[in-house]
Amino acid sequence: YVHSKVTEYLPAINVTYKLNNQTNIRLTGSKTVIRPEFRELSTFQFYDFDLGATVAGNTNLQRTQVANFDLRYEFYPEAGSLFTVGTFYKYFKNPIEAYFNVGSGGASTYNFINADEANSFGVEVEFRKKLDFIKGLQNFTFQTNASYIFNRVTSEQTNLNRPMQGQSPYLLNAVLQYDETKHGLSATILFNQIGRRIVFVGGSDQPPIWENPRALLDLQFAKKLMQDRAE
Repeated sequence: YVHSKVTEYLPAINVTYKLNNQTNIRLTGSKTVIRPEFRELSTFQFYDFDLGATVAGNTNLQRTQVANFDLRYEFYPEAGSLFTVGTFYKYFKNPIEAYFNVGSGGASTYNFINADEANSFGVEVEFRKKLDFIKGLQNFTFQTNASYIFNRVTSEQTNLNRPMQGQSPYLLNAVLQYDETKHGLSATILFNQIGRRIVFVGGSDQPPIWENPRALLDLQFAKKLMQDRAE
């Protein structure tokens, strides 16, 4: 049985300086929290056949408090187009991580534990442009964004210094969209790739389990069957 009642004050600030009709400088700051899920707090245990281990909660798990800061340059040259570049910093207090402890005879366990703290900073670039300046591509829009993230979980007691579980060092997305409103047709090609990241943190004598990068390509088609009625 777990009963937790916590009062949180989550301030936020968003300041935008308009250089001209097309360009902004934006500064944001906020405090957020990441609360444990029911299964992460519950004393109930169950066997996960995909993991090949028993999943067990932790009644002593604490919420994660996050301080967020972001500085961004925004440029809107025309309707439907943009270019932004920004830098960000995040501080995590008591980040929740998933640990995998290997045992013999089906005794492996999957647990949730709070690390002491983590710091994360990086840069992000986003670009979107309609391709109507190219003959034959009037209904196409290209969009991409890329991020580089340097992240470390630290602990003075155990000399811990590694990436936080689930955090990739880079993210890359690219989208090509087709939208033809007259006949209600649309299509999207989406490319995504993330950097190598820790899936499960290892135990005292068990190394962490990593997920290697892989490229993903999705293709979606849509057709509108009914037209909107004019009011």
